Amino acid sequence: MADSSDIDAALIAKLQNDATLKAAMPDGVFFGLAGLSIATGKNSTRFVLVSIAENVDRAVFGGRAIESVLYLVKAVSLSGDSKGAAARIDQLVEDQPLTVAGYTWMSSAREQRVREMERDDVDASIVWTHRGGLYRIEMSL
Repeated sequence: MADSSDIDAALIAKLQNDATLKAAMPDGVFFGLAGLSIATGKNSTRFVLVSIAENVDRAVFGGRAIESVLYLVKAVSLSGDSKGAAARIDQLVEDQPLTVAGYTWMSSAREQRVREMERDDVDASIVWTHRGGLYRIEMSL
């Protein structure tokens, strides 16, 4: 049986291995929560964050046949603009095949764009920008 977390890992790897995205967001690509910067070992200030917004399994003849995962994929930047990184994320994910062992790629499409600003919890003068989208990736077993 294929492992659903391999879909997550393949998406993360695709984003991590892109030189253009890495240049724009040098602190790394994280799942769920940002960690320390891959580049500096300090707190991350420019990074990509991936999380699952929704997951739907579709059954055929009593077994799972399709996994449809809606990912929130966004570039997060401290007091800066993440527009270029969001555009690169879109180029990497929108209608682009994803290779995952045990699965066959079906589709990847943005369902909604994301653009938010957030004041830092500790220092209200600090503003974080979030840009990206909700991307549905569908894989068959």
